[in-house]
Amino acid sequence: MATDWEEIRRLAADFQRAQFASTVQRLSERNCIEIVAKLIAEKQLDVVHTLDGKEYITPAQIAREIRDELYVNGGRINIVDLQHILNVDLTHIESKASDIVKSDRSIQLVLGQLIDETYLDQMAEEVNDRLQEAGQVTLAELCKLYDLPADFLTEVLSQRLGNIINGQMDTYDRGVIFTDAFVAQHKARVRGLFSAITRPTPISSLITQYKFQEHLLYYFLEEFISSGRLNGAVIGGRQDKAVYIPDIYSRTQNNWVDSFFKQNGYLEFDTLCRLGIPDPVNYIKKRYKSASLTTLKAVCVGRTIVDQVEASVEEAIRSGTWMDVQPLLPSSFSVEDASILLQQMMRTMQKNSAPRIFGDTIVVSEQFIGSCVSLFEQMMQHKAEKEVQNNHAHVLTEEDLKQAAIIAESMISVKKDRREDRKKRASDGAGSLRAGGGGNAREIKIRKNKKKGKRDDDSDEETSATSKHKQKEILFMAQEEIEGILRNQLQECPEELISELAEHLIRPLNESYREVLHSVFVSTATSASGVNRKKTVKELQEEVLNFHNNVRLFEKGAKLFPDDAHIQLEKHLLKTMCTDISNLLFNFLAGDLMMAVETYTTITPELRLKMLAKLPEETRSPLTKLHNALSGKSIEEFLTTLDGVAEVCGIMLKKGDKKKERQVIFQHRQALLEQVRGTEDPALVLHLTSVLLFQLSTHHMLHAPGRCVPQIITFLITKIPEDQYKLLLKYQGLVVKQLVGQHNKAGQGDDDLGECNSIEKKGESDLETVRKELQELTPFVKDLVLKPRKTSLTEE
Repeated sequence: MATDWEEIRRLAADFQRAQFASTVQRLSERNCIEIVAKLIAEKQLDVVHTLDGKEYITPAQIAREIRDELYVNGGRINIVDLQHILNVDLTHIESKASDIVKSDRSIQLVLGQLIDETYLDQMAEEVNDRLQEAGQVTLAELCKLYDLPADFLTEVLSQRLGNIINGQMDTYDRGVIFTDAFVAQHKARVRGLFSAITRPTPISSLITQYKFQEHLLYYFLEEFISSGRLNGAVIGGRQDKAVYIPDIYSRTQNNWVDSFFKQNGYLEFDTLCRLGIPDPVNYIKKRYKSASLTTLKAVCVGRTIVDQVEASVEEAIRSGTWMDVQPLLPSSFSVEDASILLQQMMRTMQKNSAPRIFGDTIVVSEQFIGSCVSLFEQMMQHKAEKEVQNNHAHVLTEEDLKQAAIIAESMISVKKDRREDRKKRASDGAGSLRAGGGGNAREIKIRKNKKKGKRDDDSDEETSATSKHKQKEILFMAQEEIEGILRNQLQECPEELISELAEHLIRPLNESYREVLHSVFVSTATSASGVNRKKTVKELQEEVLNFHNNVRLFEKGAKLFPDDAHIQLEKHLLKTMCTDISNLLFNFLAGDLMMAVETYTTITPELRLKMLAKLPEETRSPLTKLHNALSGKSIEEFLTTLDGVAEVCGIMLKKGDKKKERQVIFQHRQALLEQVRGTEDPALVLHLTSVLLFQLSTHHMLHAPGRCVPQIITFLITKIPEDQYKLLLKYQGLVVKQLVGQHNKAGQGDDDLGECNSIEKKGESDLETVRKELQELTPFVKDLVLKPRKTSLTEE
């Protein structure tokens, strides 16, 4: 002990001597810095300069201070905070922190923080305290609380489960930790709750209401069901729509479904949904695997109903009638269901005996459709005969034209002798209507038909396209007419069947009608003689001659008017009487081609053009000029053209003698007088009176439209007494007022009644006044022609 104290005293004396000794050599601070920098550059000294530049520190000291700070801060410190504490650049701290983590497994670097096992154990103890208090904790809460990543926390806490943390982690969701007591409590609650359920219950609603942990609930529920602790089933898996169905409810449900299906033979999907079966189709397939069921849109049908419907359909086919399957099916079957059922049945039936389906649910046998077609056979025959008789030009086909040419060819030999005889008598100068008209017409027509027959081959290409178009235009009846006949004949059929049946029949009826029309045409063409197909030449000549003379007489009357009125009168004459003459000749020449119509006045310009297309070139040229003359303005041009056409037809147009003209004028006046006596229409009375006064004063006939009445009255100003002229003017003014008033009244339509009430009343009173005046003056106007006095001022 004395020795130690001696040693201490000696050291103290040496230390005192060193303190008081004087310095032999001294280095400045600048020299020290340069020496240290030189040593660092030559890598003979390993030190780190601090941030403030006042100190040097070794890497080992940095590591020691990092460990010291980690310990002081409870095992967790951020590297950024170490920079401020150690006053060293961050790169040196990060480098040493990495070295520490590599050399010491108890320390980890997480998100820029150093964490040691002490801190993790302490955190695990805190988590255990929280777990024991709440029964469960979630990693999401812990991540937010400790500001650590979920994967790191999951790994750290999993290692400490069972020793520091008294709990277990959910096997399905590793983000939740439970205590054993919490799991046992949860298990008991699930067992008790689902044991008490007696009807289908959505599991999602139970989770919301009782705050169950979803994965634990499904886990325990599957465990209880598989072990037999709970008698039930989960429908829908682990989804939001999952439903727990207890066995007691399933047994009751299955018993009800089986009973309903046994009694009714079908199951409705909506009913099963209301029973709590979310997927009725799959339920039925699983429940009745061995049964033969037919799945429809809204129902599933058993074999019993299908057999009943099939038997009824077969009976309808055998009896040749129709049947609506909708009344045979339960009321819950929709029209779509019935239609699908029928379609499936039709696939199994033989094609030759399969009926047709109308209105989705009505089965109609082919025999019944045939009986409906037979209802139209007689009508079809009558209409075809009438059509062939009245309007051959519209029903001709290419084959019919060829057949008509053959028929005309066959008639040549029969008429040859008569034609030669007529030509001989005509050359002798007999000049009779019979000889000159009939023979030449027949000769020319038949000769042209022979040429037409030769030209048939050249025109085949042209007529083929037009004949097909004509065939498409030939219709037997419109659909509405077919519906009306079926409705009268089949009164027990529903309206829907009538409509669709008519739509189905319209095409076969039109095809049958075209066949009947063709057969009637052929039979008519082969059996009818030339006398029956068209008028005799004598009758034609008389008619044309009468028309020709009348046109001449009317033309004389029209020439008495000024140019404007003269042109209007000639146009009216071309549209009426001249058109009738043209139609008469066209119809006559079209007779040999079976294109003539029953009434020539029904021939339209379009039909005349069709006739022209079928006539030979020699006949077509003059008839084309006649057709075009009808659109002109000159009667003289028309009459000149008519002479050429009459020559082609073999008709002689003689000028009428004076005696016959006077007779025609007298007959025309008498006809007009009869019309005056039989009418009370003011406009017609004015028209007839004006024309009669013109004829009485000029001794010429006049064919004028109603719009030319003012010109006729103006013309009569110098032909009749002044009082008669004033009476006509007054009567004309009243007629114009009446017509204008009636037109305005009809044109008011649905105008505002409040605004037009007074105007309408005034107009009605004015019309009534005009009507009364016309009634009073009508007898006086009629007397101008019925009781004529001196009608011409020139006679005075």
